[in-house]
Amino acid sequence: MTPLAALAPALAGAVSCLFAAAGLRPVRRTVPYLGGVTLAAATAGAAVTGTMAAVGPLDRRVSAVLLAAAAVALLGLIADVGTLPLVTRLIVESVAAGGVVLCGVQVTLTGDWLDGPVSVMWIVAMTNAYGLLDRLGGALAAVAAVTGAFLAGTALVLGDPSLAVLAAALAGACLGALPHGRARGRVRLGPSASLFAGFVLTCTAAGLTAGRGTAVVASGLLLPALSAIVGAGVYAVRRSRHADRPAGPARKASPALCGVSAGTGTAGLAVALGWVPASAVAAVTAGTAAALLCYTRLRHGFRCARLRHDSTNARLRHDSCCARLRHDSIYARLVGAWMAVWMPAGDDRPRGRVPRPRSAGTPPPPVVRRG
Repeated sequence: MTPLAALAPALAGAVSCLFAAAGLRPVRRTVPYLGGVTLAAATAGAAVTGTMAAVGPLDRRVSAVLLAAAAVALLGLIADVGTLPLVTRLIVESVAAGGVVLCGVQVTLTGDWLDGPVSVMWIVAMTNAYGLLDRLGGALAAVAAVTGAFLAGTALVLGDPSLAVLAAALAGACLGALPHGRARGRVRLGPSASLFAGFVLTCTAAGLTAGRGTAVVASGLLLPALSAIVGAGVYAVRRSRHADRPAGPARKASPALCGVSAGTGTAGLAVALGWVPASAVAAVTAGTAAALLCYTRLRHGFRCARLRHDSTNARLRHDSCCARLRHDSIYARLVGAWMAVWMPAGDDRPRGRVPRPRSAGTPPPPVVRRG
């Protein structure tokens, strides 16, 4: 690998970051559909320019991934502007994933014809999992930037500069769009950007693991997708808790998912360098994903139980207060009825012992001291 090819991912990332930051500059009014288009254009332009300038002719896999990702981004833009049935969306995503698989980007688990359908299902599933990160308060841009940067480093270690440039270009574009992907940002990334980023990252990971051992394939697919899987689980739990209204942004989810992405990216680099066995990393990653999903679900259950307990206590206190008020009201009515019976109407004389008034000139009685 030449030095220029080794520096190409960094240059592509910087160029795409500048393009995305310039295209998503603050405006006076909210632009809801500009984020995905700008992100896709910056990534594609930087990837094509960097690959052709530093590596050589554009790789067939990179061309297929960019074309299919553009179709998926257009699909997300249509879904953002209007309504799109879920079946239509899955069909288009499956066709795009099938085209990428035919160009050599696929999961090689069995070495048989089953690898094609498995690859299509995995790409579609992870693309939609990344699509849910856009609803977690700016987590999409941060997670995609960290994951893309580590994938670019892994591709350089494995000697695949074309995929390294593609991943670095996406990471740079997401880094440039990071200030605008927050909940209060004027330019929203939307489903177009989330589907585009998820498709590119999933296809890049699948392309890096193609033709390798089963353990390497499993670890290489699970590590970049762990953040998306956990984020999708968090969104599903929050959506089930607030089923009557849309789930708001989760500001604590973005730093946590970035930490998960950094950890998985480091583990992927260690596997690529041969420092850690791939089978152990795959097992630990699968166990971590299951544990995080179970923890999220259990925490949601405990919180719901605590809310039900607090609601029950509040209802009991309310009932007790109402009963005490009713008791006081009944007692007041009984006292009023008793006074009405024993005090005739028009009789204002005080009842009970009345102290005898003493005039101002009357001296007080003398004090008699005994003894």
